[in-house]
Amino acid sequence: MKLIAVIISAVAVVVLVTGGAVWAAKRGGDGPAIPDRVMLQAEDLNGVEPAPAADEEGLPQPCADSPVPAPVASRAIAADYLPRARVHEFVAEFPETVAGSYIAALKEQLGRCKVGGGEDGFRLIAEDPIGPGTVLFSKQYDEGDRWVAYTAGVTGRYVVIISVTDPVVGGADFTTANDLLAEGLRRAAQ
Repeated sequence: MKLIAVIISAVAVVVLVTGGAVWAAKRGGDGPAIPDRVMLQAEDLNGVEPAPAADEEGLPQPCADSPVPAPVASRAIAADYLPRARVHEFVAEFPETVAGSYIAALKEQLGRCKVGGGEDGFRLIAEDPIGPGTVLFSKQYDEGDRWVAYTAGVTGRYVVIISVTDPVVGGADFTTANDLLAEGLRRAAQ
């Protein structure tokens, strides 16, 4: 039964990735850059102006053996928020039907490839914490002693991912992540 689920997941991802590539080609290459209006602004971050950030992590992929669809465009920003929090926002644009499928695949992978205790990797905290199409999770590192709070959601053709870290203690505030995701989704829906 697990083998059938894995095969179905793999076929679905191939269809989603292929569909995204066709959609991007129809739009002319990789499509336009993510507009400023979609990203968090200083007023969302206690007056701190966000700066461009490297998006080397890209879309979270808890199961290394299960590919995720590639976005047609993406953008990342970061800002120091509160005295000890670093916020990172990653926005990815997909064809509309693929964006929701990415969140569904992320939820499925978080359930299937979870870590516990002193392990490094992703851990599901809550599904739909601020509404349908959202997920709250963490990425543990340093043998599970430290973590990054992540929350992700979908609106239309955009997937918004917020991560929050506390570089001093190696933990993070899940409430802050959820609050900023709500703002990010509001902006992306405009």
